[in-house]
Amino acid sequence: MEIRDDVYVRSVGSSLPETVSVDRAVEQGLYDPAAVDMCRLTATSVTDDVSPAEMNVSAARTALERAGLESKELDALIHASVFPPGPAGWSIAGYTLRELGGGAAPVTELRTGCSAMLSAMELAVGQLTGALRHRTVLLTGADVFGPWIDRWGSYSFIGGDGASAAVLGTDGGFARIRSVNSRTIPELEMMQRGDEPLFPSSAGGRIDEQGRLDHFVDNVMSTVEAASLMAANHADLARTSAAEAGIAVAGLTKVIFHNMSRFVVDQFVMAPLGLPMERSCFDIGAVTGHLGVSDQLVSLERLLLDGLLAPGDHVLLLGGSAGFATVAVVLEILERPVWASGPGTARGAGAKTP
Repeated sequence: MEIRDDVYVRSVGSSLPETVSVDRAVEQGLYDPAAVDMCRLTATSVTDDVSPAEMNVSAARTALERAGLESKELDALIHASVFPPGPAGWSIAGYTLRELGGGAAPVTELRTGCSAMLSAMELAVGQLTGALRHRTVLLTGADVFGPWIDRWGSYSFIGGDGASAAVLGTDGGFARIRSVNSRTIPELEMMQRGDEPLFPSSAGGRIDEQGRLDHFVDNVMSTVEAASLMAANHADLARTSAAEAGIAVAGLTKVIFHNMSRFVVDQFVMAPLGLPMERSCFDIGAVTGHLGVSDQLVSLERLLLDGLLAPGDHVLLLGGSAGFATVAVVLEILERPVWASGPGTARGAGAKTP
């Protein structure tokens, strides 16, 4: 979908805890030494005592301050996460709005997996261009992997904890949203379900990701077939989104995918697009870990703070999650924001230095 109306990203913010190195995890017997060379990951963000809600508020506060806004000026707040962020039946979006200073903005929570922040962006575009005609929408996202999965147990990624936020609006910003597209491959749905019963729910316990995948492979299709479907889908959606933004894939300055192992980023995204790994954000993700819904915004913030994006550049935000759902967003960089005028850190206020 080409975005013909003016919809902008006004600011982004993040909050990440201190990192734990892969070397330390190997020493403690948490990470397979064989994965070090294969995956090329070096560290991940880990918290044992900071809640998703606290990090979420910190990231949101940074984004609001950078946009020069107060929470009472928001027309909507959309929160995204992979895992339940707190007490059952509770609204982290409502909590965030209260902690930021209140207001009457309607709040929405998306639990659509790792691409949920990009889904939130797609939803916000509709709010900003459709019948609602909102002017300012705050997006937030936060995840803590520890209670749910073995963060060190996969060859595809290392789970990282953190939060991110963005302010979208119609009154200008550092980037314009040029296109958004999404689609689902339901044939791959069982990958994240396995043979677990639909009722009663197993929610609340540790997730056996490998067990779910093994059941899928034994009963539906091989990992090679599944990988081919996902890679082809990523490439097709990226090409469509780039074309609608008025450029070829070769014109993308950066591709921001999930913070996965190097071979995943290369084989699932960059190689199918015919782009070199240097245009990916693998180096950023390799030291922060896979942050659930926050990978894309944290990497975007880092690129801005490090002065690696300039007016006229185009950036692809690409994500996939359970379902199997994929979302692609193309941004055109209009300016380097004032808050990114010098070298900085993508870590949130109060976060520790590794």
